Amino acid sequence: MPDNLTTIYLLRHGETVNTLDGPLRYNGHFDVDITAKARAQMVQRGLELSSLDITMVYASDLQRCRKGGEIISSKIGCPLELNENLREMKMGDWEGLTLAEVRERFPEQVEKKFADFINYRIPGSETIKEVEKRIYPEFDKIAAQHRGEAIVIVAHGGVNLLLISHILGLPNTNIFNLDQNFGCINQILIGDDFKKVVMLNSSGLH
Repeated sequence: MPDNLTTIYLLRHGETVNTLDGPLRYNGHFDVDITAKARAQMVQRGLELSSLDITMVYASDLQRCRKGGEIISSKIGCPLELNENLREMKMGDWEGLTLAEVRERFPEQVEKKFADFINYRIPGSETIKEVEKRIYPEFDKIAAQHRGEAIVIVAHGGVNLLLISHILGLPNTNIFNLDQNFGCINQILIGDDFKKVVMLNSSGLH
């Protein structure tokens, strides 16, 4: 591996216990646990990644990422560092609710948010721009600390979509044109003067 290259395997956490009924929820900073299926999925990710020369695992400190990070780091045999700057976007009033529940409880908020997704602040939440100011410098700092190495980051759907869109040069208004399934893995290469996504929303290393 070139000395100036950082390889980042960016994962989304596994299935959460409050999505077993089907609808996805706006979990945000709501600290929800993962399912047995998610744990098994993280074991598989760890076994796949253990064949590579991974030096460090980072994870959001929310338990749906932390538990995946713990499993993966144990399978690889490398340290785990928890990082609150990798947390999902805080969703305020909407946390833990489905879209249907949000529409029922906060119809005016839904109308305002969908009219100005980037700038409107749900009461108690972060805006997209605030999340970007939190995660982009943190991602760049982590990448710079691991030049010439391969690392793992276990984060959230929204965080991953923003990071990947940013690297691809896509407007933040288009983040939902990309998918991040539970437990997926993305591969990103970071050099001195470039960033490249070489694998996106994969179900595993092939």
